[in-house]
Amino acid sequence: MPSPRNTQKLVEEQVRRWQLDAKAAEGRRQKKPAPWPLITLSREFGALGAAMGRLVADKLGFSFWDQEIVHAIVEYTGAQEALLASLDERTRNAVEDVVSENLGGAVGTTGEYVRQVARVVRAIERHGGAVIIGRGAYFIVAPEAALRVRVVCPQALRIARFAEREGLDKREAERKVRQVERERRAFNKRHYGKEVGDPLHYDVVVNTGWTSHEAAADVVVAAYRAKFGRVPDRR
Repeated sequence: MPSPRNTQKLVEEQVRRWQLDAKAAEGRRQKKPAPWPLITLSREFGALGAAMGRLVADKLGFSFWDQEIVHAIVEYTGAQEALLASLDERTRNAVEDVVSENLGGAVGTTGEYVRQVARVVRAIERHGGAVIIGRGAYFIVAPEAALRVRVVCPQALRIARFAEREGLDKREAERKVRQVERERRAFNKRHYGKEVGDPLHYDVVVNTGWTSHEAAADVVVAAYRAKFGRVPDRR
């Protein structure tokens, strides 16, 4: 995970890129072209969806938003990063929300957090050409404005990968994987009223258990071309 300083730099660089694009279009006195549709990516915990999403962004020349969204919200709201990180893709009950409101202001509630996520996602959507990881973006953006991707992987393999990466035994890794999956399902169900694992919410489902990151990224790029009829020319 990038450090807060590096992530803030990434966000600032992306904002500058948007500003330069707008100035260039104004200088040419040309109508700004329609933004490229987004790619929203939902992933099972341990399926390595974020790593694959970054490859897709590189292949298409798109910006990439993962933890950067959380940091952008921090920048916008001035809220403490640790507080927002504790809310990220998790659910809490109403009593906890009331306590948090009293201690930290409205931005400390999951409801306000979700509203801020939507603001950031809408801003990214207006500029287009981006891959957004998680945060319910696939439920925020209209289906016609994005390729909606779900990344899955057999649970046993996800547990093994997580155990190896974190240096955990199998039992502890399995407990953590199941916990995060429960939290993500509850978060999406509570705030968007939808089951995050329902394949009908997505245009394409990719299984990273049986394909390399490169091959999986190529599948997503091909699906993007099939849905929208074109992809950016990287020449």
